[in-house]
Amino acid sequence: MQDLDHPEPILRMRVPNPLIEQQGLAVGLHPVIAKIIAARPLYEELPLLEALSPKLKHLSSPFNMQDIKRAAARVANAIIKGECIGIETDHDCDGQTSHAVLYYNLVERFYHPKEKIRSYIGHRLKEGYGLSDALATRILNDEPKPSLVITADNGSSDEPRIARLKAAGMDVIVTDHHEIPKVGLPQSAYAVLNPTQKACLYSDPFIAGCMVAWLLMVATRQHLINDDYLPKETPSLADSLDFVAVGTVADCVSMARSHNNRAVVAFGLHLINKGTRPCWRVIKDVIISEVNSIDLGFRIGPLLNSDGRLACAFGSVNFLLAETEEEAYPWIEVLQKHNQNRKTIQQTIVEEGLKKAKTQVDAGYLSLCLYLPEGHSGVQGIAASRIKEVFGRPCAIFAPKIGSEGIITGSVRGIDDFHVRDALQCAANENEEKIISFGGHKGAGGITLKLRDFEWFKEAFERGTRLQLNADSVGPIVWTDGALPLSELNFELLEALNVLEPFGREFEAPIFEMDAFIKNIQWVGDGTHARLVLESENKVVNAIWFSARTSKEIPLKVKIGDKIKIAYLAKKNYFRGKVSMDIQVIHLMSHSG
Repeated sequence: MQDLDHPEPILRMRVPNPLIEQQGLAVGLHPVIAKIIAARPLYEELPLLEALSPKLKHLSSPFNMQDIKRAAARVANAIIKGECIGIETDHDCDGQTSHAVLYYNLVERFYHPKEKIRSYIGHRLKEGYGLSDALATRILNDEPKPSLVITADNGSSDEPRIARLKAAGMDVIVTDHHEIPKVGLPQSAYAVLNPTQKACLYSDPFIAGCMVAWLLMVATRQHLINDDYLPKETPSLADSLDFVAVGTVADCVSMARSHNNRAVVAFGLHLINKGTRPCWRVIKDVIISEVNSIDLGFRIGPLLNSDGRLACAFGSVNFLLAETEEEAYPWIEVLQKHNQNRKTIQQTIVEEGLKKAKTQVDAGYLSLCLYLPEGHSGVQGIAASRIKEVFGRPCAIFAPKIGSEGIITGSVRGIDDFHVRDALQCAANENEEKIISFGGHKGAGGITLKLRDFEWFKEAFERGTRLQLNADSVGPIVWTDGALPLSELNFELLEALNVLEPFGREFEAPIFEMDAFIKNIQWVGDGTHARLVLESENKVVNAIWFSARTSKEIPLKVKIGDKIKIAYLAKKNYFRGKVSMDIQVIHLMSHSG
């Protein structure tokens, strides 16, 4: 259901692979589960059940990562000699959790003194993305200066800044997962750990930045044991996979093609639900008692991300690393406040962006490229995601860069069968001098321009988009796993669906279709969410419909008594000790639609 004249999404059923479906049935899976798995690109190098639920023993060896032995030796040497080590990470959830992984293991597992660790996170609004010039200057002016800097979730595109640090006598180890730029690896780096580089023998290019950072720590642990600095019985670093789980889901890397991602997220969720850290115990007390992968992506990830969007991101890191619950509670209050502010700002940006996007769609553009003078660079990425979903087109949203007159920064989000970074590279190939910086991967990217070059980029981005897409491949789509009538929805099936966890990009939670009648509508929250009572096949079910409308002034196109078709998520609802079946409406249309 869309407001105003926004296009109505098409419900399109995923096509299962019949061979995989038969394999699922042969190993005893519920027929619905077998069909769901067969419609997703699950890792094929392991038997079906192991690929679905891999264990830590199935993780790819970190020592296949290019440069990891050299990097681990340098980190181990810095620890043994008591050097000052700098940790520099991105400000999003992947970067925050990377920071926590590095700091926690250096201090708690390798016993490096806290006073010999310097933490750096670029301020998104004031210093920009990645290892920016402003952040490099801050590192160079810091006291004490680190002799070793480890980056995480960035660095692959930052050769000029890395060269500045090297010239000042600092060794820089890059840990990253973003695609290597056209000019190649940062030559001034002491080592580059990135599974996307061509020479890398690590078999999984889909892992998140926090996972790359964790692999470096694993290799460092082994090096310290070999050097007799740590005893052989030193515990594994699996206890920090809770951080990796959050960053992996929040960064939207593939949860289908990577058995590593599935293994670490499943294990990390186990740690989170056990409440192994004060931060998780506070999360379970304040936000949600039982956490699943969907919660990581839509509740915990955005909560942590809000700090980096509106502030310096250290609030999230401090929350993750809190040593007591008393220390964690004030931080979660700060994060909740930031998250609420983020939602308010986001709503304003999305409403303005939707209007401008509609104009471009009507003009025949396959891509959306919007400049919002009153926009907010910390929220534009999530706004771009929302707008690209509404129109089913790649979307770039730009806003002024704070403190840099005439400079704008953009966040880009892509759709299926579209590669964001390739489209940005096409624009750069046309006129590289007009682009100050850019980077990203298949699903998302960032770019900085001069305001005067925005119109040029808008057209260049459209030309790059048309090399990948045509008019038949754009437009909003809701992918479903087919019809599942209410008569087949029961607790047994809901229990069986648990075997599909963890969910994430390319292994999305199953969405089913159903015909029903609306028996009641009740507005909840801020007036944009609706609680429905639906009847189908003489059975009644409660449903929640988030963002049923963009504002409470806009009427719905359906009413009580209407026959409708919905796409929905099935789930258990826990309330006051009782468990019931509930559904979440993903899309709703009148039956004639």
